[in-house]
Amino acid sequence: MQSIKPVVDRARLLGLLAEAFEQPIQHLALVGGGLVAQTYSFWAAGVPYILRFVTESIEVSYQKEAFIHAAFASPAIPIPPILKVGRTGGLFYAISRKLPGRGLQSLSRVEYAKTLPGVMETLYAIHQVDVRGWRGYGWLDDHGTGMFASWRAFLAKIIKEERADGFYGEWHTLFKTSFLERDFFETVYQHMLDRLDHCPEDRHLVHGGYGYNNVLAREGCVTAVLDWIDAMYGDFVYDIAYIDFWPSGIDLAERFRRLYQARGVGLSHYQERLACYKAYIGLDALRFFAKTDDYAAYQAARQILQGLFDTDPSRGIL
Repeated sequence: MQSIKPVVDRARLLGLLAEAFEQPIQHLALVGGGLVAQTYSFWAAGVPYILRFVTESIEVSYQKEAFIHAAFASPAIPIPPILKVGRTGGLFYAISRKLPGRGLQSLSRVEYAKTLPGVMETLYAIHQVDVRGWRGYGWLDDHGTGMFASWRAFLAKIIKEERADGFYGEWHTLFKTSFLERDFFETVYQHMLDRLDHCPEDRHLVHGGYGYNNVLAREGCVTAVLDWIDAMYGDFVYDIAYIDFWPSGIDLAERFRRLYQARGVGLSHYQERLACYKAYIGLDALRFFAKTDDYAAYQAARQILQGLFDTDPSRGIL
């Protein structure tokens, strides 16, 4: 896989931290994991922090996360405080407090089972946030406004070509220069469109990447929800589709269905909505793995998409 994480000159890194903190910086270390951000941990005055960098081509700034913390953080939704955001040498950066806990992917099966009720309750709390003070659908901008006129418009856009200087660039060239298969991509896209009529134009706060190592836990409790770069307004079932996309050995979609129905939340056309959003998530994964030349991950995502529709022989995608 080709790394898309930015390379940060150590002198620039230390200079930035010296400007942000009067106290000496201790225990500066590179943090592994993640696909896009270059992440460091460090301590200052006995307090742990996180410093992240992304390239400008990712087309987001960390000011969005600063807004989300200010607007939506609560005891039920633990979001690390963003202390400083900025731009340096073509990179966006953010300094935040480091909250305790370990990513869900590092938990044992026993630990994960113990933590899952809290993971579900935290996501339910996210979806109950009152967002009537902001407009729009899809990804939030730095001030909390959705960037699309409708939920449908946001989802349908995934097949569109993008500007040359963005992360994906003119990504349709991948159909010719990589293993990204146009016929398969377009067929899955059509399956998504076929189910989009079942998806409501409701507006909820949606994390956009909930679960995996974007949720930290300790002793069975959720301690932090990280990485709100893909936060959006739309149908909350998207988050359930996301956490259930990669196989876990647990029917998470069914667990969430029972929880939400027990709370009186309507889930009409639930399976169609799940399939629609898993198709979208899978399409984004296909082009990402093609862009980063990760053939094994591409094939894994392709297999999930294939299985998603093989249950209906009349609409299979082989």
